Amino acid sequence: MDQEIWKLILSHVSGEKNEENETRLKEWLVKDPVHQQQFEQACKLWNETAEIPEQDDWKDSFAQIKSEVIKADSFKPAEEKKLKAVFKRWIAAAAVLGGMILLSIFFQNRKPVVHDEAADWITETSTTGQILKVLLPDSTEVWLNSGSRIRFPKNLQTAAIRNVQLTGEGFFKVKRDVKHPFIVKSLNLQTQVLGTSFNIKAWAKCEPEVTVMTGKVAVSRDSAGTQSVAIHLLPNQKAVYNRVSGKLHQENVEEAADANAWISGKLMFNQTPVQEVFEAIERRYKVRIQSEHDFKGCKLTASFKNIALAEVLQTLKITLDINYTINKQTIYMKGGKCN
Repeated sequence: MDQEIWKLILSHVSGEKNEENETRLKEWLVKDPVHQQQFEQACKLWNETAEIPEQDDWKDSFAQIKSEVIKADSFKPAEEKKLKAVFKRWIAAAAVLGGMILLSIFFQNRKPVVHDEAADWITETSTTGQILKVLLPDSTEVWLNSGSRIRFPKNLQTAAIRNVQLTGEGFFKVKRDVKHPFIVKSLNLQTQVLGTSFNIKAWAKCEPEVTVMTGKVAVSRDSAGTQSVAIHLLPNQKAVYNRVSGKLHQENVEEAADANAWISGKLMFNQTPVQEVFEAIERRYKVRIQSEHDFKGCKLTASFKNIALAEVLQTLKITLDINYTINKQTIYMKGGKCN
């Protein structure tokens, strides 16, 4: 961390009321979960360490400050007012320098941090064919679609920024906390809220999207820790990231609830690429689909409400003009065309 970041952290831990510094600190925190970890370690050290370690590399700096303060004895009474101002500046400098040295020594001399996921983060995974509900430490509720995963820090409830990471698809009901923003990182998107409900779809081969049910959500493109200008979404709106153009755009939706219909076991497709339909069926029914047709450019609109796999396949057979056979958990498809 550079000197400016140390100053922002010191401003925070020392209780200084500086809104600009607090804003800059939060911007730095949301860029990388590692920043949150460093910040929390610094706060813990500040609160628990009673004295500065005995190390020679900072004594010269303090010796210089001490010599300047001792010079106060040579000042005349008429210069007393000026002396007090000088003394206060040196005391402030000493405090800042001491804090910076203390924190620097801590980070430089402690053992390198190996980010132990088991120790610092909790991972919840829904297997294929399963929909999993997770209650986060801050009372936020999350539903994970089949084959999805969420990671969150153990101290999420007390973190300055509530950072979580999503792989796959999840529906969030975020516990409102205006002082501690809630941020979800998923593929190329960063979603920030205070308290609302929304669905994030972030499958590896699909276009990531965020759909809002209630409240207001800010979605930005995340590229190597750098965020684009955010798109602000209201209910019945969604943000979609185009992998080809690298651009994020906003769309209106007729019924946002369709986006998380999967929670009740429904499969709903609206002009969805056929390959994505196959992948959704694979996750839902714990099967593999192998097709001799790539169905590139083909899209499907259909709704399957808690029906057996056989009925789904029969619908696909009629719609896509395919024939299929099943061997254990693998479905082999032959033929096919776009209608």
